[in-house]
Amino acid sequence: MRITVMAIVLLAGLVRTGQSALVMPTVTPFFMSREVEGGPAFLVECRNTTSAGISSASDTWALTRSAIRIDRTVLDEQSEIGGGLSMDIPPGGTWRGIIELRQAVPRTSYATALGANVRMPTVVPLSAGRHTISVRCAGVWSADLSFYWEK
Repeated sequence: MRITVMAIVLLAGLVRTGQSALVMPTVTPFFMSREVEGGPAFLVECRNTTSAGISSASDTWALTRSAIRIDRTVLDEQSEIGGGLSMDIPPGGTWRGIIELRQAVPRTSYATALGANVRMPTVVPLSAGRHTISVRCAGVWSADLSFYWEK
């Protein structure tokens, strides 16, 4: 009995401590088979932690430039990408978006891939070297993801 109570208390503490990590968006490098105006791309995944479905077109998931940090600096707001493919993200489900950091004004827009609900091309000139990216989704920032860029 005593061991059971201790296990429950420890488990509750772990769940409470790790709760923010469970809802934190993830950012993963996205490799493409074609040139995208010479810039890196990333797949963003955000979990619906509510008890109800949320439309993928909801502002909860809005990918705007102000929801992207490069080298710990929030990008200036210039435009917002639309809702993309609209469907309900069920409780516990995952919303996905693709961010392209293009080095020139986009000539082409590509379709979403890998189950993404939206694809956001945005011009972000990068200097050569190490950079970080993080994304805000459902009000929570992801961890910084390091990447290297060579011109």
